[in-house]
Amino acid sequence: MDKKINVFLFFALVFGFSIGFIFMPKADISNKEKRKLATFPTLNSENYLAGIWTKQVDKYVDDHFPFRMSFISATDFFHAAKGFQLEHSERVVVLPKKKAKHQEKTIDSTKSQMAFLDEFEEKYAGSMLIIDGCVYPMGGGSPAMSKYFADMINEYASTFKDQRVFSAVAPLSSAFIPVEKYAHYNSQNKRTLLAIKHNLKGGSIFCDIFNELNEHSNTKLYFGTDHHWKPLGAYYGYVAFCKAAGLDAVPLEKMTQKVKYNFLGTMYQHTQDPTVRDHPDTMEYWIPKVQTEAFKFGPYTTDKPLKTKVFYESSRGGNTYSTFLGGDEPLIRIQTGINNGKKAVVIKNSMGNAFAVFLVNHYQEIWVVDFRYSKHNLTKIIKENNINDIVFAVGMYAAMSNGTIGMMRRLATQSGVYVPQNNPESHDPNIEQNQHLDSTDKE
Repeated sequence: MDKKINVFLFFALVFGFSIGFIFMPKADISNKEKRKLATFPTLNSENYLAGIWTKQVDKYVDDHFPFRMSFISATDFFHAAKGFQLEHSERVVVLPKKKAKHQEKTIDSTKSQMAFLDEFEEKYAGSMLIIDGCVYPMGGGSPAMSKYFADMINEYASTFKDQRVFSAVAPLSSAFIPVEKYAHYNSQNKRTLLAIKHNLKGGSIFCDIFNELNEHSNTKLYFGTDHHWKPLGAYYGYVAFCKAAGLDAVPLEKMTQKVKYNFLGTMYQHTQDPTVRDHPDTMEYWIPKVQTEAFKFGPYTTDKPLKTKVFYESSRGGNTYSTFLGGDEPLIRIQTGINNGKKAVVIKNSMGNAFAVFLVNHYQEIWVVDFRYSKHNLTKIIKENNINDIVFAVGMYAAMSNGTIGMMRRLATQSGVYVPQNNPESHDPNIEQNQHLDSTDKE
């Protein structure tokens, strides 16, 4: 009798899941994982013989397994058991180092796709501190590494003598942990950024973003569930830039204020902690009262621009930070109603998105370059468009890595010529669509 029951349950489970897989509705995007889910691949002889089609089918089945999202949600409670339990609702979670990716993946910026990974999401491994549902990295940069970033800025200042070159590096959220025993991270962030200042020369201009934020540290300046600064933090970064550039920052009350709710960002993605999930962020943001028109470009050329926007107000949920510039693109050109002839280029990672939008208050034209994905020749852009100001607006992680510093340096000399990859798997659409986090809700 027991054997018959086991056999019945086994077949009921097998057929039940099979029926569920066939008839249950299939989602296109996983907001919890912040990525697009695999689509069923088209069968052709070339992909089948190369083994690509079967791999794509495997990914499709993995992404659409019945009750998959329910199982993923249940894992939050298992993740909560990681780390060391501390008093005052404090936890330390250690993130393992991710395996290296062995193949380069192509990027097609003309497609509606996930926003690009940034240096934090690609590289970070180490301890994260969770306090009352807010996540902070346990670190504050390295003053020793600051010299290498400053050297790169100095090279630009030496090369572009007719332009002003600015260092506008944002501190980490660890600088503003609201618990006294972690105050040393505030000091470490300060020392790291001041070391950049002390190593700048040849006319390079330092924007004291740390000091400006520190003066407003009684207000929440960074998200608790995401590693980016809140728009208010980015605004004070903009104020620091204006002070260094001799500009009058536009007060917040002279811009249009809006708000979005229930944002669970990258920090929740990494920790999967239930206390973080129970404290979603609210994002207040401000839109300058300036007419704008924006275009985005692929990673290699400035031909065939596609119309985009400075603010994507439909972005929501896990994609809330993509409100600014629609997420990360290799190159964006913004034209404004400020007819003063002044032009700027902003070299940035995702931290610069919320910062760059405030500059429409002061420039007739702004070029926004994501150093991670742009293969354009920055020298050509600067000279052909008579750029006045060059602004390096990045998060601290980008200033602390020889790899990312090298990418910013190479912008000035790279060819801008596309070299196709020979690896057939580089054209796998499911690989391409799943390589990004922070999906962009393009209208």
